[in-house]
Amino acid sequence: MAIVGGLLASLALTAPAYAQQFTPGSRSLGDRLMPALGNGGYDALHYTNTFKYDPVANSMLPGSQSEITIKATQNLSEFALDLRAYVVSEVTIDGVPAGVARAANDKLVVTPAAGIVNGREFKVLVKFTGTPLEIEDPDGSFEGWSRIATGGFVVNEPQGAMGWFPSNNYPSDKATYDYKVTIPATHTNVSNGELTSRVDNGDGTHTWNWSMGYPTATYLTTSTVGVFDYRKWDAPQGSALGRSGRPLEIYDAWESALPAATKTSITNAANRQPEIIKWMSEQIGRPYPYESHGTVTHRTSLGYALESSTKSHFGGGSISVGTLAHEIAHQWFGNAVGPQTWEEIWFNEGWATWWAWYFANKLNGSATTTAQQFTNNYNSTSQPARWNTAPATLASGANLFDTFPVYTRPALMLEAYRQIVGDAAFFGFQRALLDEHGNGDININEFIALAKKVATQQAGFDATNVGKLDTFFTQWLKTASKPTMTPSNFFLSSSFPGNVSGTVPATLSLTLGTVPSLGAFVPGVAKEYTSSTKANVVSTAGDATLAVSEPGHLANGAFTLPEPLRVELSKTSWTGPVSNDEVTVTFKQLIKATDALRTGAYSKTLTFTLSTTTP
Repeated sequence: MAIVGGLLASLALTAPAYAQQFTPGSRSLGDRLMPALGNGGYDALHYTNTFKYDPVANSMLPGSQSEITIKATQNLSEFALDLRAYVVSEVTIDGVPAGVARAANDKLVVTPAAGIVNGREFKVLVKFTGTPLEIEDPDGSFEGWSRIATGGFVVNEPQGAMGWFPSNNYPSDKATYDYKVTIPATHTNVSNGELTSRVDNGDGTHTWNWSMGYPTATYLTTSTVGVFDYRKWDAPQGSALGRSGRPLEIYDAWESALPAATKTSITNAANRQPEIIKWMSEQIGRPYPYESHGTVTHRTSLGYALESSTKSHFGGGSISVGTLAHEIAHQWFGNAVGPQTWEEIWFNEGWATWWAWYFANKLNGSATTTAQQFTNNYNSTSQPARWNTAPATLASGANLFDTFPVYTRPALMLEAYRQIVGDAAFFGFQRALLDEHGNGDININEFIALAKKVATQQAGFDATNVGKLDTFFTQWLKTASKPTMTPSNFFLSSSFPGNVSGTVPATLSLTLGTVPSLGAFVPGVAKEYTSSTKANVVSTAGDATLAVSEPGHLANGAFTLPEPLRVELSKTSWTGPVSNDEVTVTFKQLIKATDALRTGAYSKTLTFTLSTTTP
């Protein structure tokens, strides 16, 4: 087995000026469940969405645009945004026109006039017109700009944002937002954050200006438009506070055409927002993560509610108080601390489901405790196959909202953890999640590591019991069968035998560094010119040898240098497996005072070979 790599060493009479290398950002972030979403090469920092919306035509009019503040995370020759909707009329980068094209998988590909260096912050302005779109998900449900008779009911989980504004549509790329929404004066706009102004334009339209100053995932954005009964109010004194310590601002909008009795029921439920938020904040021991909350209610056919940041949406024309508690819990868990990938959807829904159970028992009159929820669900013999899907190993994006593996089983896991470590550590775990991952995201390994850390520090777990937690989380989150480790047997169990195995494929890998230059040769001057690069060696073989072809002489067309090129390797052999071992490759060229040099570049192609006799 041999791996061969070629290195071209180009040597010129004048010192070469090498251009900086720029490459396209990836058009996917590699999510296993939603592979088309997200883009690489940059971090979106802020969006300013300016919409001039005609609700009768359901169309964005000229003057509609999104300005995105972006930070490059590589040297970019091009990058992509997720967008399915609209006719895009112009794209500029810091005011300079950029190339723009549509590509597969809903990508708007932007090519700057010049490469963008890693670390640079810049503003992309996308101007567009046309119809915002509803998006169908893999499970057949719909979201995005869901058309209603008077405008659009806007919910996005998991991919609907690309139906109404260009973005890096992935949960881990959070950003702040401003919205400037111009609509008829008869209509209401409800977006994320707080209303900074509502301007009467004197032409029968109002512009609603909203600002969301905390990092938010695209799937949690909203800018619903319709004919709503609308109110803005502050939580009563001594009640719920926003993150800054000021009274919580509350915004409610419900479809104006709803029957009076329905509006009364919605109002009664919405009035409980300050109570629920204050109570949850006290239980968790951390402030509500935003400055406002609100409800938006419409008789859409979507069939679900969604925890859009600061504005929970209810699509069935009513608000259940239990569902309201579920969506409010999401503002902490799912919104402030969000999933790193769509494989962590269980984190969002497990916490919100547990909190809905806890609220029902502690604050809403249910006699069923969270412990009884665990016992009832765990002991139920109906639908035994429901255990055959693990929360962290969903089959596809069509399973993102499957009830038992995504909602119920993770909530049971959290309740079991509560019983195992105790209330103090359990609520301490929630505080630790917010302290260490607030305004950011979390993956399954970070979740487990923090749960074990809290169990050690706050519940006094020794190494044996911490080791059992590894088994506990593996069973409850990663194993496609009914877990056997429960609160009743956790401390009784001493071992859980199982075989863990892995394989290593035969690997020989040689990577060469930047092409070296010996600079400019000076005729008539005796000098040895030296340059070097690095080679990286990975080998799983019993032995390996690195060799370079006979260097020979650098050539410039028909002319060659009198003295041969010399190549020295800092290491040439290995007696066992090696990973990422660095080898220094030194190039030496002697030029004598009497050597005749021809104008132009001298070069030589060399072949480096990594080989083994015991693969």
